[in-house]
Amino acid sequence: MAFTAGGSGVRSDINVTPLIDVVLVLLIVFMVMVPKLLNQTNLDIPPKAPDNVETPPASDQLVATVGEDGRVAINGEAIPLEALPDKVRTLMSNRNKKLMFFNPDENATFGDVVKVMDICRGAGVKNIGIMTK
Repeated sequence: MAFTAGGSGVRSDINVTPLIDVVLVLLIVFMVMVPKLLNQTNLDIPPKAPDNVETPPASDQLVATVGEDGRVAINGEAIPLEALPDKVRTLMSNRNKKLMFFNPDENATFGDVVKVMDICRGAGVKNIGIMTK
């Protein structure tokens, strides 16, 4: 039996250490990204209408505006926040469509707008539309 010693031959083993490093980095990236993808909310936002086309508002539409300072108005009539649920219930009581549009000021805080929407939903509004500019 003849044994050869020495390192003169070509080594045929594949070095898998770099491959394992890349696989572990990809695993960590996926572990970080998957929770962010699962908490994502999809919104269907309509495209912006051309500026030259004006749609006249229907007389029976309810449009609630929320100002920069948090003041609320429905169809131009200022309403204190405490009286808003009663006013909305009165307006919704004789309507078939329980629909209200919201046109918040672009500087209004998100919290104020959501608070007004929640009050209106609790007072009988079934469908909410957000107006874009």
